Amino acid sequence: MNLKFAKGGKMVIYKIIKMTIMSQKDLIFNPKNWSRIATLWTRLQQSFRLMVGVPDYQNYLEHMKKHHPDMDAMDEKTFHRYCVDARYPSAGGTMKKCPC
Repeated sequence: MNLKFAKGGKMVIYKIIKMTIMSQKDLIFNPKNWSRIATLWTRLQQSFRLMVGVPDYQNYLEHMKKHHPDMDAMDEKTFHRYCVDARYPSAGGTMKKCPC
């Protein structure tokens, strides 16, 4: 297999994904494993969101139910706004962290 670097390495990533799917197609396309694949996909999404600083809303809801049943949980839009403000405070017009 010829792994040449194309623009930004996209071709290499594409070939690795294709090779992985082709070598595991009997496992991937088996209906018994679809729930595992769905779980894996959900956890990958959660991991990528945490890498860029976006907390998981479902985990927040579970935490609120378990530890603070007497309090109302924030809606999703308010929760994400709160998290962004906590990460990049701009009170007083000064930016302490760069949002880039």
